[in-house]
Amino acid sequence: MREDIEQYAEEIRSGLKADKTENFLNSFKTLDQFEEQEPTWIIPGWIPEGQIVLMASEGGTGKTSTWVDILASLSRGGSCILDPPGYIRKPARTVFLTTEDSIRKKLRKKLRLAGAKPELIVAPDFANNPELLHDLKFGSPKIAEMVRWFSPALVVFDPVQGFVPPKANMGSRNEMRDCLSPLISLGEETGTSFLLVCHTNKRKGAYGRDRIADSADLWDIARSVIMAGYTEDEGIRYLSNEKNNYAQLQDTILYSFDDDGLVRPEGTSWKRDRDYMQESSLATSAPKRDDCKEWLVNELQEAGGEIPSKELEELAKSAGYSFATLRRAKDALKKAGCVRNYASGSARGGDREWFVQLVPCEDTV
Repeated sequence: MREDIEQYAEEIRSGLKADKTENFLNSFKTLDQFEEQEPTWIIPGWIPEGQIVLMASEGGTGKTSTWVDILASLSRGGSCILDPPGYIRKPARTVFLTTEDSIRKKLRKKLRLAGAKPELIVAPDFANNPELLHDLKFGSPKIAEMVRWFSPALVVFDPVQGFVPPKANMGSRNEMRDCLSPLISLGEETGTSFLLVCHTNKRKGAYGRDRIADSADLWDIARSVIMAGYTEDEGIRYLSNEKNNYAQLQDTILYSFDDDGLVRPEGTSWKRDRDYMQESSLATSAPKRDDCKEWLVNELQEAGGEIPSKELEELAKSAGYSFATLRRAKDALKKAGCVRNYASGSARGGDREWFVQLVPCEDTV
């Protein structure tokens, strides 16, 4: 080994590797040669320009609808759920890559309803060219080629697991760093931001970076982290800014979905993901959920088999059950095929009402 080092040094001195050495050493600068810059933002306070941002939640909280709202707003130059009301910007091109939802059967319609300019939103056609999925893995030169060609303001990867190289171990810090580090330099070069969408784990009492499924290193490499989840109020979800390297943590955004599945602002909150998780844990222990299931079946039977959802929520509250406990009790009964939801009236007419209906099954007969 010592002989190799001495030989390398001699080659440098003799000029045999002068070109490579000069290029390498010229990459190092003294601090006064670096320009001092203020952070710039794709979405002020939430998504810094040229950086990695993480969005994480359990399934069913509407992560897809949230990034659809963001992309649609960026494309038309309007405000999204994370912006102050009435915020305007220049329309920008975006890219999304997803392995979960069909563009033709779902996402194109969602983006249209959200007011997107389709000519400014780009996506790979995995359905007609499956090989693209093998090319578009983190660390692949194809991702850099795509970003340099389209110059998007934002690229969404949903879910992050779909774009990790097949041999990479997501539980290994070094491997995940190697996968994602190229996005950092690519973002600095092009100004493109990257939104990585992932799931949370189901560990009791976990919060912060410990809630990220598969790889907590995703939390570490992101410059901003957004956690999504349910509040105790029916239909109200939250977006909590849990990490922010370039600004103070933003107020938690509350939101719901309208009949078309579009994001609807519902104000802000001082609570964070940890607060909501603790409330949910206290309210949804298995014994209490099972008690609520029995109570729910009895209430439906006494009411003739169905109750308006809003009325049921009030009855549950009076009986001492939180919305989170009621939701999980309903989910358990739905899974068993014992209850269902249906709507009466017209959404356009403004008289639509949702009902919970009892269905004959082993637990209800």
